[in-house]
Amino acid sequence: MKRIHSLALGRFTLIHPLIGVMSFCFMCGNVLFWAGLMHVFAVSRLWQKKRSLARTEKLYDVCFSGWISTNEWWFQRVLGVYWQLDESMQKDFEHWHLMVANHRSWADVYIILAQLNGRRPLPRVFIKQILFWLPLVGSAAWLMGFPFMKRYSKAKLQKSPHLKGKDLATTRQSCERFMQRPNSVLSFVEGTRFSPKKHRQQGVPYHCLLKPKAGGVSLVLQAMPGKFSRLTDINVLYGQKNISFWDLLCGRLTEAQLIVRDVALPESMLQPTYQAATSDREDFFAWFNLYWHDKDSRMVQQLKAMKATNTPLKDVLREGNTSQK
Repeated sequence: MKRIHSLALGRFTLIHPLIGVMSFCFMCGNVLFWAGLMHVFAVSRLWQKKRSLARTEKLYDVCFSGWISTNEWWFQRVLGVYWQLDESMQKDFEHWHLMVANHRSWADVYIILAQLNGRRPLPRVFIKQILFWLPLVGSAAWLMGFPFMKRYSKAKLQKSPHLKGKDLATTRQSCERFMQRPNSVLSFVEGTRFSPKKHRQQGVPYHCLLKPKAGGVSLVLQAMPGKFSRLTDINVLYGQKNISFWDLLCGRLTEAQLIVRDVALPESMLQPTYQAATSDREDFFAWFNLYWHDKDSRMVQQLKAMKATNTPLKDVLREGNTSQK
């Protein structure tokens, strides 16, 4: 991505808090505008014929893309934030995509969406059912076909055994409309943002990642058999320590870089009888843990290259498959 002329308000350190408040207000107004526009299209859909419903779905996608592009305009043109996206990522709107990314900051979401906008179907994230009641945003996610997932804790299942298996049934039901056309599913399998404190508390054998919680991925594979042949691995890399969402809003998060690669799923997982969330659970997690170790090793080397040289990270560790193959 080429650097473009911008106001670069982030360079004015004395007014960072004011810039952050301005950015927050802009972001709130932006999401409410596009979510509100989706609801206008939803009302008009009531008078449309069935064959015209696909047109409304496309309008939802236009709103989603518009929200992403407007955010990116603000970050680049106003704040002067520079994101080095992976330009080698090919356009592909004909296939399904299962994406896994590391999670360091809420800024990750905006960077990843900027990467995918115009290259892949914009991702639908499996979200908790309770978020449906978030004003405008929750219903907008439902309109766009975001799958809603209800998970029960082990304690809850012990008290109410009849609920066992209902989380998978709920996930499948929410996928019905989602599965009508090729889409993308994005998962932050760490379940929380990485921090040195959490890393120490978990005592994990990884350098750049937390312990994976891949149950959601296994549910996706089992609820949507035959849809995915590979996993899209996304590494979000930062060259600075202050990478919070507030740092982004203030213009202090100046640079970030993404590296994307495809990882082929084992042949066994492509079989219609494969049950990643139930009978084949151990096999799935054994494979995923190997993939996660490999992802961590790649990130270590990519970050070293980022700090030690000016070599574009897209040229570091791109080729080759993961070690578990």
